[in-house]
Amino acid sequence: MLFSGPMRPVELSTSVDLVSAAKDVWPYITDTDRANRLVGGKPVTYESIEADEKSSARFVASTTVGGFNVTYEESPFEWTLNKSFSVFRRMRNGPLKSYTYSLTLENLPDGGTRVTVGISLVPRHWVLAPIVRFQARGFVQGFAQLCQAIDLHVQKNAPSPFENPRAPANEDGLERGAKGLAKHDIQAAVVEKLVDMLRNGPDADLIRIRPFEVADMWKLPQNEVLRGFLYGVTTGLFELRWALVCPSCRTANVEVESLAEIGDGGHCQMCDISYGVDLDRAVEATFIAHPGIREVTSQMFCMGGPARTPHVLVQKNIEIGASAKLPAPEDEGRYRLFSRGGAMCTIELGDDAPAEVDVVITGEERMSRDAIRIKPGGTLVVTNETDDARHVKLERLLYANLAATAHKVTLMSEFRRLFSRDLLKPGTPLKVASSAILFSDLTGSTALYSSVGDATAFRIVDDHFDVLRAALDPHGGTVVKTMGDAVMAAFVDPVSAVEAARDCLERFDEWKAKTTHGELIGLKLGIFSGPCYVVTANGAIDYFGQTVNCAARVQHLAASGELILEKALYESLSEKNKAALTVVEALTTSVKGVDRPLELLRTKVATKPAAKPAE
Repeated sequence: MLFSGPMRPVELSTSVDLVSAAKDVWPYITDTDRANRLVGGKPVTYESIEADEKSSARFVASTTVGGFNVTYEESPFEWTLNKSFSVFRRMRNGPLKSYTYSLTLENLPDGGTRVTVGISLVPRHWVLAPIVRFQARGFVQGFAQLCQAIDLHVQKNAPSPFENPRAPANEDGLERGAKGLAKHDIQAAVVEKLVDMLRNGPDADLIRIRPFEVADMWKLPQNEVLRGFLYGVTTGLFELRWALVCPSCRTANVEVESLAEIGDGGHCQMCDISYGVDLDRAVEATFIAHPGIREVTSQMFCMGGPARTPHVLVQKNIEIGASAKLPAPEDEGRYRLFSRGGAMCTIELGDDAPAEVDVVITGEERMSRDAIRIKPGGTLVVTNETDDARHVKLERLLYANLAATAHKVTLMSEFRRLFSRDLLKPGTPLKVASSAILFSDLTGSTALYSSVGDATAFRIVDDHFDVLRAALDPHGGTVVKTMGDAVMAAFVDPVSAVEAARDCLERFDEWKAKTTHGELIGLKLGIFSGPCYVVTANGAIDYFGQTVNCAARVQHLAASGELILEKALYESLSEKNKAALTVVEALTTSVKGVDRPLELLRTKVATKPAAKPAE
């Protein structure tokens, strides 16, 4: 008997009712990388598809399934937060022509969730249909069981099904590493958590560890946990990686072992956008278990899915000339609609806005509207009038950023001590969107050398550097360089820079009161914040640009015992921080290359009220 016509798909589905709400199980059941590891899947290698191909697929994936080496076109996954999820793969070889997997989540009257999993497989030959059907049945039944295990974990704190797979740990190496951390005064609670993670954590938790993310999960100070990871590298527990992160999908496009491997630009194949490499936005420090402690596979088992992009509420593929309906957000917030290639428009919610709004993607970086207003829960109808298939996504803009950015990490004194050779590529300046720069100057130092002699004066100048470092470090600042008797320091947060400056003045006054010849010197400070460029200079990471020039100018205007800062920065301070400073004078100054006068305030540390005498 001969068979003709298109091959009929093998389609199976099953449903399971859960006690948990959809929003509580969603992060688990859509974590495709962990699910594939759990069921014994194999690592996947991804290669970019050339831009001239008209498919919605962006990558060709290669892996092993059931003993077959298979390759398939990986299209962007589609989902609506807490409601549905699906993926389509066109197979280039192996026993299947195509594979479609879908999930739907339905709210039940009792607050639970009905999860329906469906699979549609098109065999390459009819003779394979019985085998494919058998495997499909096993898949949907296995996923239903996984959903039930997730439900128990959410409801009754049962063990998470994703605690496996888990490679064994090297106990001797763990013990040596823990002792090494203790020698560096890492908090005992941090050491305990790091060791427990390496000993008992699932493999998936140990391949791209974000230190601030785990710090929040552990309810421990972010900087102290980051210190633990940095020292953990030196004691053989972890390896440091630098991830280049797309500003749209916020996933790592590239991971490298050294900052010197990072250029001045990046490209995201999935979003098809190129972007500048800002050290405070596009580069973050991540960690992986040292292979001598745990042998974990760093390759991905799946590159898509909502778990990798939790800020994306809806994602849809739209073919050439087609339209798709996207549900608008229901909660207040800042949102945008983004299309592959960079076209985007902002979304504002309003009860008096239309319930349905049309948006057209007209070009690679163009939409028919720059901004829209729509009723909460309304419908966005998006039409693709470009010449290739595109995916669109509805993104939440204000999403908690727990990245240990390269800017934050390289400002840590521990990093500069431990990783002094991990420098930027020579001749490649990288941008920092905002940094606070502090300059200090030791007044009276020239006369000091004449009055007390070179040796004594040098010792006093050198000691004052130690005083300043001790004041800067607790506030997250670091000394970028010293210049004669002056210091240049950098901060991520300008408010922290002000707090550090006040601390510098107070500590300096206490120190000089106890120091012989201290009455001959004084300290003046200036702070300015804004964009900078970071570069390797003289074997160290240095900052330059107009913000640095302005900070130097601001410091130059200060007198002994004064801090000069921007008026806008002062006004952004809390009332407590304002009360700690006394404003002496408002002033303006001009800086070459800056088209507006700088509005500044001359301040001093507020005098503390005298203690009341004991009765």
